[in-house]
Amino acid sequence: MTPNTLPPDLTRWNRAGLSRFDYLDGHGAAWLERLRHDLAQAFPGWPLWAQLPAPPADPSTETEDERLQRLAALYAADPDDLLWQLVRQFARSAHVLGVHLDAQANEGYLRTASQWDSLRRLLAVLDEAPRPPASAATPLALLLKPGLAGTVAAGLQVQHLPASGAPLVFETLADLAADAAFNTLYARDHLANPAWLAGSTLTLDRGVDELKAGEPLVLEDTQLQRLSAHRIEGVFTLPDGRSRVSISPAVPKTAALHFTAGHTLVHLLPKDRLAPRGPASEGVAEAGHSLQLAVPSGTLAAGDLVLVRAVDDKPRYRRIKAVHADRLVFTQALGALRLLGATVDRPVTVPLTDMAEATRRRTVQEDGTVVLLVYAAGDWSRLAGLWLSHASQLQSGTQTREVWPTYRCLHAKYVPVDTSRERLQPDDRPGYTALSVTWHPDTDDVPGDAQLELFNPQTLLAPPPGAGAWAVDSFLNASVQGHLPPALLTSASKQAAAGDLAVVMRAGQLAWARLASVAADPDRPQATLTAEKPWEDRGGGPWFLSRSTVFAHFKLQARVQDWQRNTTPLSGTWLDTEPLPPSLPLHRRVVVANGSAAVATTVEEIAPDGQRLRLADALPAGSTAGNLVLYANVVETGHGVARPERVLGSGDATRNLQQFTLAVAEVSWVADPLMAAGVRADLQLSVAGETWQPIANLKDAGPAEARYQVRLDQDGFLSLQFGDGRHGRRLPSGANNVRVRYRQGVGLAGNLPPDALAQLVKPHPLIDGLVQALPSSGGADREAPEDLRQRGPSTLLALDRAVSLDDFAQLARGHASVWQAASFRLPPGRGRSERIELVVMAAGGEPPTPALAAELQAFLAARALPGVALNVSGVQTQRFGLNVTVRVRSDAFDPEAVKAAVRAALGEAFSPRRRALGQPLYRGEVYQVVESVTGVENADALITVNAATRAALDRVVEVGGVPMVATPTPRQCLLLDTAALTLQHQEYSL
Repeated sequence: MTPNTLPPDLTRWNRAGLSRFDYLDGHGAAWLERLRHDLAQAFPGWPLWAQLPAPPADPSTETEDERLQRLAALYAADPDDLLWQLVRQFARSAHVLGVHLDAQANEGYLRTASQWDSLRRLLAVLDEAPRPPASAATPLALLLKPGLAGTVAAGLQVQHLPASGAPLVFETLADLAADAAFNTLYARDHLANPAWLAGSTLTLDRGVDELKAGEPLVLEDTQLQRLSAHRIEGVFTLPDGRSRVSISPAVPKTAALHFTAGHTLVHLLPKDRLAPRGPASEGVAEAGHSLQLAVPSGTLAAGDLVLVRAVDDKPRYRRIKAVHADRLVFTQALGALRLLGATVDRPVTVPLTDMAEATRRRTVQEDGTVVLLVYAAGDWSRLAGLWLSHASQLQSGTQTREVWPTYRCLHAKYVPVDTSRERLQPDDRPGYTALSVTWHPDTDDVPGDAQLELFNPQTLLAPPPGAGAWAVDSFLNASVQGHLPPALLTSASKQAAAGDLAVVMRAGQLAWARLASVAADPDRPQATLTAEKPWEDRGGGPWFLSRSTVFAHFKLQARVQDWQRNTTPLSGTWLDTEPLPPSLPLHRRVVVANGSAAVATTVEEIAPDGQRLRLADALPAGSTAGNLVLYANVVETGHGVARPERVLGSGDATRNLQQFTLAVAEVSWVADPLMAAGVRADLQLSVAGETWQPIANLKDAGPAEARYQVRLDQDGFLSLQFGDGRHGRRLPSGANNVRVRYRQGVGLAGNLPPDALAQLVKPHPLIDGLVQALPSSGGADREAPEDLRQRGPSTLLALDRAVSLDDFAQLARGHASVWQAASFRLPPGRGRSERIELVVMAAGGEPPTPALAAELQAFLAARALPGVALNVSGVQTQRFGLNVTVRVRSDAFDPEAVKAAVRAALGEAFSPRRRALGQPLYRGEVYQVVESVTGVENADALITVNAATRAALDRVVEVGGVPMVATPTPRQCLLLDTAALTLQHQEYSL
C-alpha cells in the first residue's frame, strides 16, 4: 500500500487516560514524503530525485525504523532546487497550521482546554463563570485604653508580619461603638479556686522565710468575711521555693463553715506579742482538782503536800497527785478559790507537846463548834487567826482516802520563858504557845458531815510566814456568752491598730477577732484592744494570763497554692459572670475564648441582676470558669487595604451591556451568600453619585434595577458589565461618571492562625491592643484550570439549587473558599425534616472554621428546600508515611537534586489539593509519581500506616505484610505526612 493510500488511524494515540485529544495525523516529514511520492509519479525524469534519498523498490521490505530514518534524511536534505524548497516549506507550514488547529480544537472542549480564557468562554456558553478568589476574614477584638469609649470607624488597619515577605494587612469592615468596659468580660469567680480547703497543711503561693512554729495564722474568707485562727505546727520549704505549713486544728470543712481556696487570705507573721492583763478573774466557785501556776513548778513533785492560799482567804491543804510543767493536779478538789493573789507553798509542821487539862482541853459550843487547846513549843503566836490542818483518813465502803480538814486557830498565846510566876495565867506555860483551835464540819473544807475534830494530835500543818513561793495564775474573764469580752487589757502595743487581726493563743486554744480600736493607756504601759465583733474561739479552756499571748498586726497576707485556678467546667449557652457593664446591649457580637478554642457569637439575653447572660451559641469545648474570656469590642476584619476612588469610565445610554475593566490585581472578595460563588468583589461603585449594587447574573436583574455583574478575566482583573434595559439598567450618559472604590488583598495567604494579627498599622487614640482569638478563614486563590474543568459541568447540573443530595456537594464545591465537599443523608431521627451532613475541606486543606461553616450554611440555605436541616462538618484528614528508595545514575544527575524533586513531587501529588475525599491510596500511584521524576531510573516504595490511622481507615489491604491499598472512609482524606517520608538513593546499575 502506498503512503498516500494509508487510512488515518486516530485511535492509536487517542486512548483513555490522556489529558487531551490529538487531532493531527502526521507531521512535516511524513507529509513531505507524500509530496515527494506524488511528484515522483508525476515527474519521473526530474533530476532532483538523484539528490534525494530513494525509497526501496518494494516498500513492504522497509522496516519502521528504516522508514523513519529515511523520512528524517529527506526532511533534512537541502538541495539547491527552488521548487523543492517551496515543497518542503509547504510541508512545514502544513505542520505548523495543523498543530495550531489541533490546539484550537482542544481549546474548544472543556475537558481538554488549557487556557484560562478558553475555559471562561466555554463556561460562559453554559452561563457559568470561573470561581473567583476569596479574601480571608476574622472577628477581631479591640482592647480600648482604660476609661475610654467611642466609635472606631471602618478601615482600621492591622497587620501580620510574616518571617519573610511583605506584611499582610487586614481592615475592619464596619464601624464599632467601642467601650473600654467591654474589653474583657469574665465568668463569675474566674480568678477564685472554688475548692474547699481541707486537712492540716496549707501550701502557700510563695516562700515565706520568717514563719515559726508556735505562732498563729488567720484564714480570712474575703467573700463572706469569715475568720479562723490556727496554730503553726511546722514549716517546710518545697523544691520550688514555696512554703508548706502544717497547722492545728485542721481547716474547718462544713457546710456552715468552710474556706475556699480562691477567697481565702492567709494572715501571717504577727508583729505584736502582747501579754494579756485583763479583765482577769478574781476567783472561781469550783476550781476542780487542778491549778495553774504563773511560774514554773520548780521542785514540786507528786506526793508533796502543799497549801493554796489567797489574800484574806482560807487556805486549802492538798496533796499533789501529778505535776505537768506549771500545772498541778491534786488528789482532792480545791472547791471555791480566790485566784487574785493566790499562791502555792509548802506548809510548815507545828509540833505539839500536849493538850490542856482535861477540863479545858475540849469544849463544844452551841453551834457545834469544837474548841481545842493545845500547846506548841516556841513562839507560834503568828498562827493566831490562821487556818491549820491535820491529816485524817475517811472510810468510804472498803476504801480509805486521805483528807486534810482545816482548823481555825482562834488564839495563839505565847508565854516567854522568863515570865514571872506572878504574871502567869492558869493556862499559861512558859516557853510554849497555847493554841486555841476550832473545828466545825461546815468549815473544815471536807465535804460531808464526818467527825474530823482533833484527838490528841502530835503535829499540825500551818501556813509558812510570808508570801507563797509559787504564784497561782488567774485567767481572763469570759463574757455573758462564754467567750472573751469585747475589750481586752494587754501590755503596751507598738504596731496594732484598728482593722488589724488579733489572736489570743494558749497552747492549742485560740480566740480571734478583728480589732475595732486600740487604745493606749497614757499612764501605764498597757493598751485596750476592742474587737469589732464578739471573739470567736476554739478550745474551751480558761485563758490563763501567764500561758496566753495576744498576737496582733499580722504583717503578711498570702494566698494558698493555685488560689486563682478555677477549673469548674462550663458548657451550654447560659453563663454566670462578674457584674456586667450596664451599657452592654443585647445582640452585641462577642468572641468567647478559652485558650484552646473560641467561638464568635452574640449576647441574646442578660439577667436583671446583670450577672448572668445567654449566648446565641454554646460555649467552646474545654471552657472553665478560669480560662473563659468574653471580648465584647468585636468587629469583622477582612484581608485587604482600601484604595482611593478611581474613575472607571464614562457611561453611554445608547449602548447595551456596557463593560469596563478594573485593571487592578488581587481585588478583595468578601463573603456573600447570594452570589453564585459565595463571595462578591469588595467594590463600592457609583454612577453619577448613585450607588449601584452587584448581582450574580444580570439575567436575574429587572429593567429598572441599578445592578452590575462582575467577572474575572485571565489576567486577574475585574470585568464589570452593566445592563441592557431588559436585564438591568443601562448606564446613563456622562463623562467619567462611573467611579469605583475597592479593597485590595486576596488569597490563601490571608488564612492566618490565631494571634497572628497583633499590631496596628498606625496608632489609634482609643485602642490599646488587639486579640485575634479565631483564625482568619475563607481566603482562597483563583480557581485553577484543572479545577474549572471538573467543577464547571457538575455545578451547572445543580442549577444553583440544592434539591438532590449531590447538589449540596456540587454547590459547596462552587464556593470560592471550598476545595472539596461531600454530602451525606443522615437519619431523620424523631423529626420529619431531612437531615444533610456536608463534609468540607476548606481552601488550604483544613476543616472549615466555625465562621466559614456558618457562611456555607447560609450559602446553601438560600438554595435548599425549606425545612432541610444542614450540618457542616470538617474533613477528617488521615496521614500516611512512605519509605522510598530511588536509583539514580550519579554520573548524569545529582542524587540530592533528584531526591528534592521526588520529595516535591510526592508532596504535591498527595496534597489536599490533589487528593479527593474517600480516595483510596494504591501503592502503584506512588511508583507512578516517583518514577515520573527526571533522573529516577527505578524505585522501591513502601506505604507506612501507624496503628491509630489504620484503625481510623475503612480498610488496609496487605500482601505479605506489605500495605498495597489504603482506603479511607467517605468522610476522610488520606494525605502524605511529609515528616514521615523517608527518602534515600542508590546508584543505578544493571
